[in-house]
This record gives sequence, C-alpha cells and structure tokens, in this order.
Amino acid sequence: MASEKNSKPGRWWNWARMGLGLAGLGIVVYGVSEEDALLETFLSVDLGYIFIAFVLTLAATIVKTGRWWLVLNFSQVEISFQRLFGTYLVGTFFSQFMPGSSMGGDAMRMVETSVDTGHAVTSVSSVLIERAIGLATIIVSASIILLLSPEDELTGTSVWWVIHGLAIACVVGLLVLRMGWFVSPLVRFLERIKLSVIGSKIRTLSQAFQGQLGHWRLLVQMVALSFLANAATMTAAYVSLLSLNEVVPYFSFIPLIALAVAIEVIPISPGALGLREAAYVFFLTTFLGVSHAASLATALLVRGVSMALGVIGGMVFIARSLDSRSRQLAPSSSSVLNQQPETGNTP
Repeated sequence: MASEKNSKPGRWWNWARMGLGLAGLGIVVYGVSEEDALLETFLSVDLGYIFIAFVLTLAATIVKTGRWWLVLNFSQVEISFQRLFGTYLVGTFFSQFMPGSSMGGDAMRMVETSVDTGHAVTSVSSVLIERAIGLATIIVSASIILLLSPEDELTGTSVWWVIHGLAIACVVGLLVLRMGWFVSPLVRFLERIKLSVIGSKIRTLSQAFQGQLGHWRLLVQMVALSFLANAATMTAAYVSLLSLNEVVPYFSFIPLIALAVAIEVIPISPGALGLREAAYVFFLTTFLGVSHAASLATALLVRGVSMALGVIGGMVFIARSLDSRSRQLAPSSSSVLNQQPETGNTP
C-alpha cells in the first residue's frame, strides 16, 4: 500500500508533463497555423524523402546499438547485438509513447539489460555513457562545422557562441566523469545526512564510468560511431526539410538542429513534446529564413519518423512480453504432465 501511495505523485507528475507537452505543442501549432498554411505545407510533402529519412534514422539506431554494445562487451557483459537492438527499439517506444520524461526510454533500456545480463551497475553506466558520448559528439561536431565554415550565416551570432560553449562544457563533463572528480566529497556529504546507501551507489557508478572512459581504444571507437550515427540523424532531419521543397545550406542547418537536440534533453515533457517543435520553429525561421509552417512541419515529420521506429519497438515489446509469459506458463504445464499417475484401486 505504501509503495502505491508513493507512486501516485510520480504518476500524476508524468501525466502533468504530458499535458504540458500537449499544451505547448498546441500553442506552437496554433501560432503557426494563424500565419501560414500548415495543412497545405503537409500536403506538399514528398514521401520519397520521408522514406529516406526513415532509413537514415533506422541506420542511426543500428549504429547507436553498436556503440552501446561496445561498452557492454568491454565490460565483459555477454548479450547479442540482435537482443540489444530490440531493446533500443523498445526504449524508443517508451520515449515516444509513454507518459514520462525523455529519459523514460533510457530507463527501460537499463531495466531490460539488467534483467537480461544480471549486471545492474554495468547496464546503467553503459546507457548513461552511451547517451553522454552521443550528446557530446553532436554538439562538438556542430562546433567543428562552425569553425571550418568561417563565412557561415551563423558566424558571430549568439548561436555560434552558445554552440562552442556547450561543446567545451561537454568535453569538460566527460573529463569529470573519467576522473571521478567531486565524487568523494559528494559521497561524504551524503553519509553525513544519513544517505550512505545513495552515496555507495554513486561511488560504484563512478567507478564504472572511470573504467569505461579510461580505455582509449573503446573511447575512440565510440566517438567514431557517434559521429556516424549523428551524421545519419542530422541528415534525416535535413531530408525531412527537403521533402517540403525548402532548401537551406546543409552546414548551417546541422548546428541549429544540434542545438535543438541539446534543448530536448531538458525533461519538461515526454519525448520533448512541444519543446522540439518550438525549437525548430525558432531556429529555422530566425536564422535560416525558413517559413514557420515548413519549420513546424519538419519537426513533426522528424517526430513522425521516430514514432514509426517506436511502433516497431512496441511490437518488439509485445512479442517479448508474450514470450516471457509463455515461458512462465511452460514449467507449470510440464509439471502437470510429468505428474505420476496414482496407483490404487481408483474406479
């Protein structure tokens, strides 16, 4: 009973965030539809481009799975790539459709991998490291693009400075995780306020981070896969814009979308609902002159592609649930069949 009572506030909060996301999306759609013909823009979508965007997003998911598998393999956790890919798709399903934060999918990946492997700490740390390196390389790649394109339209703007600042912050953050700085003082503080159990878990997790980030060959491989996955993901978003017959410079588009991805990390609504759409409309219209309707349509198309992957993940989740249930029923059925017949004068 106590656990049910404790879970109610969290459940209400998740639904509140869903409502907040829907409200935000509604405001963005209302504002854009008042100014531009949003429906007409959607009707002009070239579905061939959307298919390419879906293939690129699927390819990026496969590469991200490989990046995750590398961490687990390095930690000597045995799990097949196929199983891990299915778990990644299940995580996408929870991120896109379940009333929780954008971290809901990652939490599901942690839980499923912990159950599959029996290594809880490694499963949690592998997902966090995979996510951290993925986000860091998105921002760093955007920073590199801006540095190599001094005549870019974004040069000298506030976006230019923000992206470079975030890139430095990401590198510093990974360095802090690698060195384990500030962990010992934090653990001692938690022990003083009678939270030693949490402190112990933080210390164990930090040790896992240090081990995984301390292997340079692993780190180089993960960064290389991250750049490949990010290129596919960013290009998928660009192709979604091209499907609306809007053409902008590719190397100006990528840094803006990278910044939008960084904003999506803020856990305001599930799957950054409403937040992503607002970011796309603001950045693409302000800095690249894309129409409001095309900017919003691009964000919705990107979300639609992700939801399509989420549907596949939902099918994987259902299939796994049915398989698990059948396995639970199998022993009880076999035990009944294996019972010895009674010996006696039964009529």
